Amino acid sequence: MKFFIRHETRGRIRIHLDQKRMSYEQADTLAYYLENLNGVVTAKVYERTCDAVVCYQGSRAEIISGIRAFHYQDVEVPSQVLQSSGRALNSEYQEKLISKVICHYGRKLFLPYPLNAIYTTATSLKYIWKGIDTLLHRKIEVPVLDATAIGVSVFRQDFGTAGSIMFLLGIGELLEEWTHKKSVGDLARTMSLNVGKVWLKKDEQEILVESGEIQPGDEVVVRMGTVIPFDGTVTDGEAMVNQASLTGESVPVCKKPDSVAMQALLLRKARSRSV
Repeated sequence: MKFFIRHETRGRIRIHLDQKRMSYEQADTLAYYLENLNGVVTAKVYERTCDAVVCYQGSRAEIISGIRAFHYQDVEVPSQVLQSSGRALNSEYQEKLISKVICHYGRKLFLPYPLNAIYTTATSLKYIWKGIDTLLHRKIEVPVLDATAIGVSVFRQDFGTAGSIMFLLGIGELLEEWTHKKSVGDLARTMSLNVGKVWLKKDEQEILVESGEIQPGDEVVVRMGTVIPFDGTVTDGEAMVNQASLTGESVPVCKKPDSVAMQALLLRKARSRSV
């Protein structure tokens, strides 16, 4: 892959890829590749600028060599990584927010007052009806207050205030929807393993195989700093396992032979282990 270095400090490097555009899938593929390079601590890819920021420990030459060897077609990315990516979602809602702001202020500046008044009155009916419906259910909630503020403003022919209230409510609804979907996506990415290959112990040898080829009863070797890819029982060795993502425990838990090892646990301060 062709690239040039935009900025560099000790343990951190920002590169720019020699390509005009980067799709969301390409950005996720590059991020997955960089995060799995030896020595890389964190990696972020910015598809709009075709940039990538890599924080690393160890040899700079190895990191540069690994980036040079990257090719999109050579990287096999687990399907769950692409499916749970939040890039498209963030871009979609950013465009919605920008469009909403432009339409609101453009309408105030360029739409004649009579047409603006008609548009505001028509739009307010949705909020007023929502407030009335809440009252019919014998509830006094936020929709009632919104409907009261908008209805009074329209009744007084203060269409500017009514429009501003509805604009802010629309922005709030959009942000709430965006936050909900983003939280679900973040949770899916957190719980996804992102492990494409594992070390299978067979006939006293370790073989690198696809994670989908592992069958119940197989013995898998899990090394320091890697994710436990499957539920299983420890057969050899000891390790301190961070299982906060599953149990909320603040400190790592010692795992010994016959202990249960659950997936998505990160090994800390351990030697090579068999699970």
